[in-house]
This record gives sequence, structure tokens and C-alpha cells, in this order.
Amino acid sequence: MKTIKLPLLIIMICYCIFSCKDEEKKPETTTKTTNPITETYPEAQHEIKQVLDSLFTSIKNKDVDQLLSFHLYNDKFTEFRGGLPRTNAKENEAYERQLIESISAFEYKLNDLKINVFEDVAIVTCNANLIPTINDKAVPLWRQITLVFVKYHNTWKITHEHLSPLQQVD
Repeated sequence: MKTIKLPLLIIMICYCIFSCKDEEKKPETTTKTTNPITETYPEAQHEIKQVLDSLFTSIKNKDVDQLLSFHLYNDKFTEFRGGLPRTNAKENEAYERQLIESISAFEYKLNDLKINVFEDVAIVTCNANLIPTINDKAVPLWRQITLVFVKYHNTWKITHEHLSPLQQVD
């Protein structure tokens, strides 16, 4: 019986030694996980706010090329505007060009701005007072705006726009 216990004891000791060495070799990895639902991503929010400011500045400056550069025009781009059927990238680009050609001035105020970031996707909502000047007449346009941004090549780009009339309550 002693002869059976001794080999068994040696095997157990060897197992403990080698298994402990294997565990010592494994580096401890700590991965920081974020929850895209609860994380606010303040840096991304700031980046998107800068894009919004630049977008509206490009309209004020009538810089159509800069305005178009904020969009990710491809087959996934969509737009809803004023209760009309959905439009695509080509139609949005034509509308944006026509807008810039039509105005002589542009003012805006974004009320109740909310920027929700979900890692590489963001949803921006606001109630906007857009005031383009067309034919020397300021035309106030109250709109609810939803913009969907995607981070593409490290830059935030608009991939969806939705503008709806906003009823003003006095």
C-alpha cells in the first residue's frame, strides 16, 4: 500500500507545481468595459458639438463644399424632411446645394440640444429656430431636428437627417 501512495503523492506534487507555474505565466489582463447605454462619452459629445457648430457656420458662410463634407453620402444615407417621403444621399446633396444658393444670410439657435453617443454612433436632437434670409426676407423656420452621426475614419459624419415642423406655443 505504501508503494501505491508514494507514486500518487509524487504525481500530485508534480501536478501542483506545474499547474502553479502555468498560472504564473499567464499575464493578468484587465479590460475596461464600457456600457454604451449608460456611458456618456463626453469627448465624443464635444467633438459632435464642434461638428454642429462648423456645419451651421458653413451655411452662414455659404460654403457648400464644407457643408457637404459633414455628410457620409452613401447607400445608407437617408433623410426625412417636412413630412415628405424619405430621400437619399443624392437628393439630400441637391437640396443642400439649393439651400446655399437660395440664402443671402442665415441665423440659428439650437434649443434643448441633446447629444447621445453610443460608442461610434450618436443621435443628436434639438428644437431649432432656423432663420434663413431669402430674397431679402428673414424666414423663421421652427424645426425639430434629429441627426444620426457615425464615426467614420475617426471623424463624425451625418448619415441620417430628420427635420419636422415644430409648433410654437406662446
